[in-house]
Amino acid sequence: MTEADLYRPLQRGETLAQQVSKQLLEMISGGELVPGDRLPAERILAERLGVSRNVLREAVRSLASLNVLEVKHGAGVFVGSLEIDDLVEPLEFAVSLERSAVRSLLQARQAIEPGIARLAADSITSEQVAELWRLVEDSDGHADDPERFLEADVKLHELILASTRNPFLGRIMQSVSRLARTGREFTNPSAEMRRTAIADHHAIVRALEANDGDAAEAAMRIHLEHVAERLDPDLDGGEPDE
Repeated sequence: MTEADLYRPLQRGETLAQQVSKQLLEMISGGELVPGDRLPAERILAERLGVSRNVLREAVRSLASLNVLEVKHGAGVFVGSLEIDDLVEPLEFAVSLERSAVRSLLQARQAIEPGIARLAADSITSEQVAELWRLVEDSDGHADDPERFLEADVKLHELILASTRNPFLGRIMQSVSRLARTGREFTNPSAEMRRTAIADHHAIVRALEANDGDAAEAAMRIHLEHVAERLDPDLDGGEPDE
Protein backbone atom coordinates (compact mmCIF):
# COMPACT_ATOMS: atom_id res chain seq x y z
CA MET A 1 0.00 0.00 0.00
CA THR A 2 1.43 3.36 -1.01
CA GLU A 3 1.25 6.47 1.14
CA ALA A 4 -1.31 7.93 -1.28
CA ASP A 5 -3.59 4.91 -0.67
CA LEU A 6 -3.68 5.58 3.08
CA TYR A 7 -5.61 8.83 2.71
CA ARG A 8 -9.00 8.32 1.07
CA PRO A 9 -11.47 11.04 -0.03
CA LEU A 10 -14.13 11.83 2.54
CA GLN A 11 -17.86 11.19 2.34
CA ARG A 12 -20.25 14.07 2.94
CA GLY A 13 -22.17 13.89 6.24
CA GLU A 14 -20.75 15.08 9.53
CA THR A 15 -18.55 18.14 9.24
CA LEU A 16 -15.57 17.63 7.01
CA ALA A 17 -13.14 18.58 9.76
CA GLN A 18 -14.68 15.92 12.01
CA GLN A 19 -14.33 13.35 9.25
CA VAL A 20 -10.69 14.26 8.75
CA SER A 21 -10.05 13.94 12.48
CA LYS A 22 -11.86 10.60 12.58
CA GLN A 23 -9.88 9.20 9.64
CA LEU A 24 -6.55 10.26 11.14
CA LEU A 25 -7.49 8.75 14.50
CA GLU A 26 -8.47 5.49 12.80
CA MET A 27 -5.12 5.42 11.02
CA ILE A 28 -3.29 5.99 14.30
CA SER A 29 -5.28 3.36 16.23
CA GLY A 30 -4.79 0.94 13.31
CA GLY A 31 -1.04 1.41 13.34
CA GLU A 32 -0.89 2.98 9.87
CA LEU A 33 0.47 6.11 11.55
CA VAL A 34 2.74 5.75 14.57
CA PRO A 35 4.30 8.22 17.03
CA GLY A 36 6.79 10.46 15.29
CA ASP A 37 5.40 9.92 11.78
CA ARG A 38 5.22 13.07 9.67
CA LEU A 39 1.96 13.70 7.82
CA PRO A 40 2.14 14.63 4.15
CA ALA A 41 2.47 18.32 3.34
CA GLU A 42 -0.74 20.29 3.88
CA ARG A 43 -1.48 20.84 0.18
CA ILE A 44 -0.91 17.17 -0.70
CA LEU A 45 -2.92 15.82 2.23
CA ALA A 46 -5.84 18.17 1.55
CA GLU A 47 -5.92 17.00 -2.09
CA ARG A 48 -5.88 13.33 -1.11
CA LEU A 49 -8.72 13.81 1.36
CA GLY A 50 -10.71 15.97 -1.04
CA VAL A 51 -11.03 18.89 1.39
CA SER A 52 -9.84 22.45 1.53
CA ARG A 53 -6.70 23.37 3.37
CA ASN A 54 -8.80 25.34 5.87
CA VAL A 55 -10.79 22.22 6.73
CA LEU A 56 -7.58 20.26 7.14
CA ARG A 57 -6.13 22.93 9.41
CA GLU A 58 -9.24 22.82 11.60
CA ALA A 59 -8.92 19.05 11.99
CA VAL A 60 -5.21 19.30 12.74
CA ARG A 61 -5.83 22.00 15.36
CA SER A 62 -8.46 19.79 16.99
CA LEU A 63 -6.14 16.79 17.25
CA ALA A 64 -3.21 18.95 18.28
CA SER A 65 -5.29 20.32 21.17
CA LEU A 66 -5.65 16.70 22.35
CA ASN A 67 -1.88 16.11 21.98
CA VAL A 68 -2.57 13.47 19.33
CA LEU A 69 -0.77 15.53 16.69
CA GLU A 70 2.14 17.90 17.14
CA VAL A 71 2.60 20.91 14.89
CA LYS A 72 6.24 21.85 14.45
CA HIS A 73 6.42 25.16 12.64
CA GLY A 74 8.74 24.96 9.69
CA ALA A 75 8.95 21.16 9.92
CA GLY A 76 5.37 19.91 9.51
CA VAL A 77 2.72 17.98 11.42
CA PHE A 78 3.71 14.85 13.30
CA VAL A 79 1.93 12.13 15.25
CA GLY A 80 2.46 12.85 18.94
CA SER A 81 4.07 10.54 21.48
CA LEU A 82 0.64 9.08 22.39
CA GLU A 83 1.85 8.69 25.98
CA ILE A 84 -1.01 8.48 28.47
CA ASP A 85 0.23 11.52 30.40
CA ASP A 86 0.20 13.64 27.25
CA LEU A 87 -3.24 12.45 26.14
CA VAL A 88 -4.80 12.95 29.57
CA GLU A 89 -3.44 16.47 30.00
CA PRO A 90 -6.23 18.18 27.95
CA LEU A 91 -8.85 16.21 29.88
CA GLU A 92 -7.37 17.41 33.16
CA PHE A 93 -7.82 20.97 31.94
CA ALA A 94 -11.45 20.24 31.01
CA VAL A 95 -12.13 18.72 34.42
CA SER A 96 -10.59 21.74 36.12
CA LEU A 97 -12.94 24.05 34.18
CA GLU A 98 -16.17 22.05 34.18
CA ARG A 99 -17.34 20.92 37.58
CA SER A 100 -20.03 18.74 36.01
CA ALA A 101 -17.20 16.65 34.55
CA VAL A 102 -16.07 15.88 38.09
CA ARG A 103 -19.37 14.11 38.77
CA SER A 104 -18.94 11.96 35.65
CA LEU A 105 -15.39 11.16 36.71
CA LEU A 106 -16.59 10.13 40.15
CA GLN A 107 -19.19 7.85 38.58
CA ALA A 108 -16.37 6.10 36.73
CA ARG A 109 -14.48 5.66 39.99
CA GLN A 110 -17.59 4.31 41.71
CA ALA A 111 -17.97 1.74 38.95
CA ILE A 112 -14.36 0.53 39.12
CA GLU A 113 -12.65 1.15 42.45
CA PRO A 114 -14.84 -1.00 44.75
CA GLY A 115 -13.97 -3.96 42.53
CA ILE A 116 -10.31 -3.03 42.72
CA ALA A 117 -10.51 -3.05 46.52
CA ARG A 118 -12.08 -6.51 46.43
CA LEU A 119 -9.28 -7.86 44.22
CA ALA A 120 -6.64 -6.17 46.35
CA ALA A 121 -7.91 -7.97 49.45
CA ASP A 122 -6.91 -11.29 47.87
CA SER A 123 -3.42 -10.34 46.78
CA ILE A 124 -2.15 -7.56 49.03
CA THR A 125 1.08 -8.24 50.93
CA SER A 126 1.85 -7.47 54.55
CA GLU A 127 4.42 -4.92 53.36
CA GLN A 128 1.79 -3.14 51.29
CA VAL A 129 -0.63 -3.14 54.22
CA ALA A 130 2.07 -1.59 56.39
CA GLU A 131 2.63 1.10 53.77
CA LEU A 132 -1.11 1.79 53.59
CA TRP A 133 -1.23 2.29 57.36
CA ARG A 134 1.73 4.66 57.06
CA LEU A 135 -0.18 6.67 54.45
CA VAL A 136 -3.30 6.72 56.65
CA GLU A 137 -1.20 8.03 59.54
CA ASP A 138 0.41 10.59 57.23
CA SER A 139 -2.97 11.87 56.02
CA ASP A 140 -4.27 11.90 59.61
CA GLY A 141 -1.27 13.92 60.72
CA HIS A 142 -1.80 16.43 57.93
CA ALA A 143 -5.58 16.75 58.08
CA ASP A 144 -5.14 20.53 58.32
CA ASP A 145 -2.78 20.65 55.33
CA PRO A 146 -4.78 20.13 52.11
CA GLU A 147 -1.70 19.66 49.92
CA ARG A 148 0.01 17.07 52.12
CA PHE A 149 -3.31 15.31 52.67
CA LEU A 150 -3.89 15.14 48.90
CA GLU A 151 -0.47 13.54 48.32
CA ALA A 152 -1.16 10.81 50.90
CA ASP A 153 -4.69 10.27 49.57
CA VAL A 154 -3.51 9.78 45.98
CA LYS A 155 -0.70 7.43 47.01
CA LEU A 156 -3.08 5.31 49.09
CA HIS A 157 -5.44 4.72 46.19
CA GLU A 158 -2.52 4.07 43.82
CA LEU A 159 -1.06 1.48 46.19
CA ILE A 160 -4.40 -0.32 46.48
CA LEU A 161 -4.50 -0.50 42.68
CA ALA A 162 -0.89 -1.74 42.49
CA SER A 163 -1.61 -4.46 45.05
CA THR A 164 -4.09 -6.11 42.64
CA ARG A 165 -1.08 -7.00 40.42
CA ASN A 166 -3.38 -6.67 37.45
CA PRO A 167 -1.64 -4.89 34.55
CA PHE A 168 -4.90 -4.41 32.64
CA LEU A 169 -6.52 -2.59 35.53
CA GLY A 170 -3.36 -0.55 35.81
CA ARG A 171 -3.70 0.62 32.21
CA ILE A 172 -7.43 1.28 32.57
CA MET A 173 -6.94 3.31 35.73
CA GLN A 174 -3.85 5.18 34.56
CA SER A 175 -5.83 8.00 32.99
CA VAL A 176 -8.69 7.84 35.51
CA SER A 177 -6.23 8.18 38.39
CA ARG A 178 -4.61 11.28 36.92
CA LEU A 179 -7.98 12.85 36.30
CA ALA A 180 -9.15 11.84 39.77
CA ARG A 181 -6.35 13.91 41.25
CA THR A 182 -7.80 16.96 39.51
CA GLY A 183 -11.29 16.02 40.69
CA ARG A 184 -10.10 15.73 44.29
CA GLU A 185 -9.20 19.40 44.23
CA PHE A 186 -12.91 20.22 44.46
CA THR A 187 -13.40 18.29 47.71
CA ASN A 188 -9.92 18.50 49.21
CA PRO A 189 -10.32 22.10 50.54
CA SER A 190 -13.11 20.86 52.82
CA ALA A 191 -11.80 20.03 56.30
CA GLU A 192 -14.95 18.00 56.91
CA MET A 193 -14.33 15.89 53.82
CA ARG A 194 -10.72 15.29 54.82
CA ARG A 195 -11.82 14.05 58.26
CA THR A 196 -14.44 11.78 56.69
CA ALA A 197 -11.90 10.43 54.20
CA ILE A 198 -9.48 9.54 57.01
CA ALA A 199 -12.18 7.48 58.75
CA ASP A 200 -13.06 5.85 55.43
CA HIS A 201 -9.41 5.00 54.76
CA HIS A 202 -9.15 3.32 58.16
CA ALA A 203 -12.11 1.10 57.26
CA ILE A 204 -10.69 0.25 53.83
CA VAL A 205 -7.24 -0.66 55.13
CA ARG A 206 -8.66 -2.73 58.01
CA ALA A 207 -10.64 -4.76 55.49
CA LEU A 208 -7.60 -5.22 53.25
CA GLU A 209 -5.47 -6.25 56.21
CA ALA A 210 -8.07 -8.91 57.05
CA ASN A 211 -8.12 -10.04 53.40
CA ASP A 212 -11.88 -9.50 53.48
CA GLY A 213 -12.94 -8.77 49.91
CA ASP A 214 -16.58 -8.10 50.76
CA ALA A 215 -15.67 -5.59 53.46
CA ALA A 216 -13.01 -3.91 51.32
CA GLU A 217 -15.44 -3.48 48.42
CA ALA A 218 -18.15 -2.12 50.73
CA ALA A 219 -15.74 0.26 52.48
CA MET A 220 -14.49 1.67 49.18
CA ARG A 221 -18.06 2.11 47.93
CA ILE A 222 -19.03 3.97 51.11
CA HIS A 223 -15.94 6.17 50.78
CA LEU A 224 -16.85 7.18 47.23
CA GLU A 225 -20.47 7.77 48.27
CA HIS A 226 -19.19 10.21 50.88
CA VAL A 227 -17.18 11.97 48.18
CA ALA A 228 -20.28 12.14 45.98
CA GLU A 229 -22.32 13.62 48.82
CA ARG A 230 -19.67 16.27 49.29
CA LEU A 231 -19.55 17.06 45.58
CA ASP A 232 -23.27 17.72 45.12
CA PRO A 233 -23.54 20.91 47.19
CA ASP A 234 -20.19 22.12 45.84
CA LEU A 235 -21.27 21.59 42.25
CA ASP A 236 -24.48 23.46 42.95
CA GLY A 237 -22.60 26.43 44.31
CA GLY A 238 -22.52 25.55 48.00
CA GLU A 239 -19.62 26.65 50.16
CA PRO A 240 -17.27 24.03 51.59
CA ASP A 241 -17.54 23.49 55.33
CA GLU A 242 -14.50 24.20 57.42
